[in-house]
Amino acid sequence: MGSLGMKMRIAQLEDLSYLEHLEALCFPESRRSPRRSLRMSIQSASQIVMICETKAEEGPPQKVGAVILLNYKNSLRIYSLAIDPQFQSQGFGSLILEDVLAHARQHGYRRVSLEADSGNKKLIRFYERFGFEVTDTLPDYYAKGEPAVRMRKELFADDLPQVDERPNVIVLENAKHWPFEIPGTQVVLATTYLSSPRYQNSSLFRVFNLCCSFKPHKFGYYVSLLASARDQRVIPNVTALRDLSSVSLVQSVADDVEEAIQEHLKNVSGREFSLEVYFENTPAPGLSALAKLLAHQFELLLFRVKFVKEEDRWEIQQVQLLSLPNVIKEHAEEIETHAAKYFQRKRFHRARFKHFHYDLGILINPQEKTPPSCQEALHRMRTAAEKVGFYTEFITKQDYNRICEFDALFIRETTSVDHYTYRFSRRAYAEGLIVIDDPWSILRCSNKMYLYERLSRARVRQPRSWLICKETPEALNLDHFEFPIVLKLPDSCFSAGVFKVKDKSEMGEKLDLLFKTSEVVIAQEFLQTPFDWRIGVLDGSPLYACKYHMARGHWQIYNWSLTDKKDVEGDSETLALNQVPAHVLQTAVKGAALIGDGLYGVDLKEHQGKAYIIEINDNPNIDAGVEDAILQDDLYLQLMNSFYNRIERERKSPHFVSFRED
Repeated sequence: MGSLGMKMRIAQLEDLSYLEHLEALCFPESRRSPRRSLRMSIQSASQIVMICETKAEEGPPQKVGAVILLNYKNSLRIYSLAIDPQFQSQGFGSLILEDVLAHARQHGYRRVSLEADSGNKKLIRFYERFGFEVTDTLPDYYAKGEPAVRMRKELFADDLPQVDERPNVIVLENAKHWPFEIPGTQVVLATTYLSSPRYQNSSLFRVFNLCCSFKPHKFGYYVSLLASARDQRVIPNVTALRDLSSVSLVQSVADDVEEAIQEHLKNVSGREFSLEVYFENTPAPGLSALAKLLAHQFELLLFRVKFVKEEDRWEIQQVQLLSLPNVIKEHAEEIETHAAKYFQRKRFHRARFKHFHYDLGILINPQEKTPPSCQEALHRMRTAAEKVGFYTEFITKQDYNRICEFDALFIRETTSVDHYTYRFSRRAYAEGLIVIDDPWSILRCSNKMYLYERLSRARVRQPRSWLICKETPEALNLDHFEFPIVLKLPDSCFSAGVFKVKDKSEMGEKLDLLFKTSEVVIAQEFLQTPFDWRIGVLDGSPLYACKYHMARGHWQIYNWSLTDKKDVEGDSETLALNQVPAHVLQTAVKGAALIGDGLYGVDLKEHQGKAYIIEINDNPNIDAGVEDAILQDDLYLQLMNSFYNRIERERKSPHFVSFRED
């Protein structure tokens, strides 16, 4: 983008401080984008942040303003347009808007939309001069009593490339790897594809990734990854590449063509067989139809399928990608013939996967003995996430460096501040992901001292509690305590580090033991109840309600001292929310609100008609047949809708334009 007297460039992270300063100059405090949102906009594949600069004859250019654009499938939205006050009323707003419209036409968008303060008639007239029309009135858009209008400009259909005229782009590390001249194709170096604005900001390309290596951190991997992020049709896509890492995934993908495999290979002798596929064809006689089926199913260009015969049935043992230079070296004429036929088509086989709006990573630990969600619950989460619009992947601690590939992170293993789960959460938040459990919830919920102070200040009912510090009078004189009493380490969880003592002597012994770990111990009155309430709270509202009964012969839900694991945990009972006493729900919601707006499990005791919060968990259990017993699949849909809505709010939060025109 560029216009006379100024230039536009893509914003970098080094521009973050300038953008934050520009927000402060141009917008009232209630309408400013925070630094985190601005950072996410710069890094997001679905947004474009442009810096407007003057073309100074001498010295460095001066920054004039900035524009943030949101990419949708067919439309471009002006999310924010700000001009530094010292450059306002000089025509820069018109120049920027002209460049935005030119950019939209160049990259195939069918319309450009924006929101404007409905009280700013001059600004609305300014947009109307460029052909924008008011399509909606949005009451209370910026805040209560601050309405906006939505404006839209339809671009001329004749100016736009037709769907069947998408350029075919072949991406390679080295141009010498493709010695053919095939009409209807463009050959582009991977470095150019990754960095050029021509390919960064348009979805109107078909990308055929023929790089030599698709391993993480190699060019081939990043080409497929960013092509998907740009909503371009790419072969192979990242999902197809991930499938190859697992035999079970490969076999699962091939399920739909299982019978075709048996039919086509029925006359093949031996116990092993390999089939090489080049652009949906193969040099193996009589197997072209099978090659085409496999190419469609795996969405690959150059690959080898290894089959083994087990009990008279052929099974896929492995799918390997082939190196383009090696294949051309051995089969140059066949490759050219197959490639020419392949690229002369106007239509290509569509991906077998639905289009997902966002990517969700669910962090799990397959070795964890008591995870917060069982395998069946995780399966239901994934199914719900895909229904809502997420491509979902289960990740482990080895995937720490892949966090930036996702739009959201759901932690489904036991969290702790001194643990990699907290580092995952902290990095995900810093990278601009929507994350549950968020880092501050982990910090707050993991420490009983914080909860005690937070609940006390808000006057939320909890059992009477005392902070006992090492070598203080309270630690030495225990006469004023009523027994039994419960002692807790500040960072205890899941009933570990929690002890009930029956008299002063036992309390003294336990304090001596606990003071070796912590210089502060929490003492709490003991409330005898047959069960604890667990209220799941999501987005500030109750999600589910359970009664967790005490472990057999024990005063807690868990009895970790037992060798018989089936008796470690007490029974549970799930109730509809309308069966739960109102004061229990109200106390749970009030307590959770003191921590944040994520997903929490609030544990309460009901004693003499009153609800007492015992603790608040940032990583509550969600197991199939327990917490989901009432809502069933709807519980998981509510969870995933929460993630989706949080991302959408972040992307589509209201903003407005700040500049003046003559």
